[in-house]
Amino acid sequence: MKRYYAVIYSLLLIGLTHNACYASQLIKPLVLNTIQGKTIHTQKKITYLKFWATWCRYCIEEMPHLQKTANTKREQTHVVSINVGLNQSPQLVSRFLSQYNYTFPTVFDDGSLVERFKITGTPIHIIIDKQGNIIHRSALLTDELKAKLLDLTTQGKYHE
Repeated sequence: MKRYYAVIYSLLLIGLTHNACYASQLIKPLVLNTIQGKTIHTQKKITYLKFWATWCRYCIEEMPHLQKTANTKREQTHVVSINVGLNQSPQLVSRFLSQYNYTFPTVFDDGSLVERFKITGTPIHIIIDKQGNIIHRSALLTDELKAKLLDLTTQGKYHE
């Protein structure tokens, strides 16, 4: 059992190190089509992306926070969930969201966003500023992520 936890811990550290390499990276604006039938253009608006899957325990545990963030930051930022879609369908994801009354915009990824952002596991949280710079990337819901999201509605450095 100890070996199992050591392997999990090592994979998490590799993921966190891998994710840190992408902070401050400039990306082109995104055009995202949601399963709710909306199109989101990320240009000139702060964007919070959460990559997740219905089978990911940590992802599911973080969903209430994502909904709260979507409800409270709607004016300042795009909050978008990106379902990685492995062995799933848009219908399955829609049923999952409806079951828990989640209303945040959700994209069913065909693999292009996973490839573009070099996603190697779930969950992954990414914040992109108005200029298209990745200002945060983490594997889990961290205190640093919460602080940056809180700062989006204040006069802090992420509020523009």
